[in-house]
Amino acid sequence: MTRSAVSEHDQPDSLYLRQGPTELALSPGQGGAIIGWHHGGTSLMRKVQPGPDGTVSVRQLASYPLIPFSNRIAHGQFSFEGQSYTLPRDTRETRHAVHGNALLAPWEIIRASTAEAWLRLASSPNRPDLLAFPFAYEATQLYRAREDGFEIEISIRNQDRRAMPAGMGHHLYFPRLPGVKVRFAATAMWESDQEALPAARTHQWRSQLEAGLGDLDSVNFDNCFEGWAGQAILDYPEQGYRIRIEASPLFGHAVFFTPPGKDFFAFEPVSHLNNAINQPDGPQAHGLKILKPDEAITGWIRLSREAL
Repeated sequence: MTRSAVSEHDQPDSLYLRQGPTELALSPGQGGAIIGWHHGGTSLMRKVQPGPDGTVSVRQLASYPLIPFSNRIAHGQFSFEGQSYTLPRDTRETRHAVHGNALLAPWEIIRASTAEAWLRLASSPNRPDLLAFPFAYEATQLYRAREDGFEIEISIRNQDRRAMPAGMGHHLYFPRLPGVKVRFAATAMWESDQEALPAARTHQWRSQLEAGLGDLDSVNFDNCFEGWAGQAILDYPEQGYRIRIEASPLFGHAVFFTPPGKDFFAFEPVSHLNNAINQPDGPQAHGLKILKPDEAITGWIRLSREAL
């Protein structure tokens, strides 16, 4: 793919997709992540956030895949089908395993064209360049640039000889610009305990979020919402556009993240509750899937820009 005209996109292995005014910059070598999305030269997602040493990690890009689980697994420990497992804890949040291992791996480019890229990751417990996950799986991301935005089709297939727990999502970051308002519907929000794990359902914030929540600097969300209706609207009235996020029914949950003092926020379509694998009523009650050998799940996420 040709080099982007937008310099902050450029990474060593950048891949650019274009369709009309849309430009989508990807980093296959950094978790198959999204570096940036531009419409007519305007950046619509969080810009690259270099670290103190000037380097850029996958967590500082615009979005990255959450595979084979989303968010936190408490203390990196879980039991499944009579066996106990321990996962590596996150290097930044040392209490828990976070966001799976796919974001930290280079993805293979299976096919790429002007407007489409198909990426693949093969994970196995013995692969030395990946954080350990005790089940072998194959994941794919099919990115498609569209005139008004882009779409991601995500799949995960169990490549192990035994059943495996599986979930997925994408960690979409957006600029926290003046006047931005966030709207979405969900049946309940999970309040978090002192360890940032889901503790109890609440209907607080439901009406405000359905009507549209502004002044994101006055709130501090890091919560999972269940029964997400599959659509979120981000209005940027001062900039004259909105972003519409849509997702297939597999993504029945969403994480809303508004870190204090930052110039960005995140809206993350995900398939399951945080720490679903350790919920007392079972992981499947909270969206996590149990895949038999060679069984797969597939879902899509679509982002569109609309003029206001």
